[in-house]
Amino acid sequence: MIKKRHLSAVLTATSLLLAGCSSMPDYGLALSERFQSSETEAKAKLAKPKAPASTNEFSDFLIARYASLTNDPQQAAQRYAGVALSIPGDTSISERAVFSALLANDFDLALSVAKSADESVLSQSSLPRLTLAAHAIASGDYDAVPALTGRERSGPFYALVLGSLEAWSLFGKGNVGPAELTLLDAAGEDPYLRDIMLNSLALMEIAASQDEQALETLGFLEGNLALTAAAAESYARLLASRGEEAHAINVLSVYLEQVGYSPAIEDTLNRIAAGEQLPVRRLTAAEGAALSIYVPAAALAAQSTDDLPGVYYSIALELDPQLHAARALFADALDRSGRSGDAIDMLRAIPDASPYHVTAIGQLAWALHRTGMDEEALTLAMETLAEDPERDLKIQIADLLTSLEADEAALSAFTEVISGDEAQGVGDWRLYYARGTLNERLGNWPDAETDFLTAKALNPSSPEVLNHLGYSWVDRGLHLERGMDLIRQALSLRPNSGAITDSLGWGYYKLGDFDQAVYYLELAAEIEPDLAEIVDHLGDAYWMTGRRTEARFQWEKVLTLLKEDEQEIRKIERKMLTGPETQAASRDN
Repeated sequence: MIKKRHLSAVLTATSLLLAGCSSMPDYGLALSERFQSSETEAKAKLAKPKAPASTNEFSDFLIARYASLTNDPQQAAQRYAGVALSIPGDTSISERAVFSALLANDFDLALSVAKSADESVLSQSSLPRLTLAAHAIASGDYDAVPALTGRERSGPFYALVLGSLEAWSLFGKGNVGPAELTLLDAAGEDPYLRDIMLNSLALMEIAASQDEQALETLGFLEGNLALTAAAAESYARLLASRGEEAHAINVLSVYLEQVGYSPAIEDTLNRIAAGEQLPVRRLTAAEGAALSIYVPAAALAAQSTDDLPGVYYSIALELDPQLHAARALFADALDRSGRSGDAIDMLRAIPDASPYHVTAIGQLAWALHRTGMDEEALTLAMETLAEDPERDLKIQIADLLTSLEADEAALSAFTEVISGDEAQGVGDWRLYYARGTLNERLGNWPDAETDFLTAKALNPSSPEVLNHLGYSWVDRGLHLERGMDLIRQALSLRPNSGAITDSLGWGYYKLGDFDQAVYYLELAAEIEPDLAEIVDHLGDAYWMTGRRTEARFQWEKVLTLLKEDEQEIRKIERKMLTGPETQAASRDN
């Protein structure tokens, strides 16, 4: 029987590791919903450009459009930039050129297009102005910023970041009071945006050595569980510098508990707990401006499935090249959008001394795997495990090793994590489930069954666990009625799952109820028509009901789905001649 069913560990180790990178407390989702209109608006503006007039420009335009569609932003940026420089008054072309250049992380190209745009373009498009304002702050040309940060026609995202850049430019000129008022004004009356700006205000107060005011602002945010990662870290450093190490440790511990893992927070917590005297971090205008773009961009990333937030990460990194949290999230966005090669370059730029270096190792290993560099990914994964990494990274590496079919190493890593958790009296069902799939794959069924039962005890309503345990019992002819009950329960929780519907159909097959088996297996094949195991099961059921031509047709389809799995191909070819082995089992098992 085909055992190629994809039984994922249901782990989100990369997401867990990156959750803290986003710097967002509990209101991150609410912010992303508010900013979603900015993302939609940006895509809509880029959807219908005016076609250029001349032949060369039209050719470049078409090449750029094709490059955008094929996920080649560098080529798109070069071609759009050529057209934009020839037609500096076309708002749509200029915005597309700046957008594509930033998406390709080519800030210099984006800047050259933005500089060439005429006043009509700048008055209608926020992204070129944001690019120019960021460059002005990075260059110390604070006087140039106010003319670029008009917000009358901007949506909430651009109003927030443009207002923030204006505030930090005022700070750079030494006008701290007006800068703080500008920050608060940029948030408007929205309470969620006010919390974001209060975090920025606290960082600005620390930067201006207004420590008492900063402590008051940070205390308010602490009470509302509204600290961003940057503010929480700065708060802790400020407290520790005043001899309040216990309070500092509590601030960081609460952040980790409420928001999730953050490399920078974890690093600062460990250093303060070890008695290290950390300097108070006082931001420059460029560093503050970078965070003002990065934090809301991370909120966009929480709801985005593409690399759009990379546009804003690119600007943030121009302002602060040491903002490694942005680099890590940029790499994640690149990898998820199919640009794993660019993600690898981005991750390799994170230095060993950065708190994000360890996180980057896990991301890098996955990116290498997704580009087909499995040997390098495996080597990096094993080297990382040899250094006894922290828990979340170990989970991420173990999940990668599972994907690479390095099952023994993955099993060992998961066991180390589970043992550590058990020593602390905690248990994560996903880890037992992941280890169970490995034990099963390695032929250690008794250990696998124990893991699945533990996972079920920890999470009785997990469709994955219920289906996998039920299916494993039924497939082995064990506890058939109990297994069927678990599968039915799983299907009630996830009625549109092809895999679970297949499990129920296969259960009826094992019980000898072939008509019911055909019914459910046909449903499963409609839901998942290209999953070889389901199609194979349907062929078996057709054969047992006398529908042998249809059975062979299904098995022929399986052969096209198996591709290079020679062992399974031989089994199917043999089955096409003689039919399936007798599969029915006793209900008494």
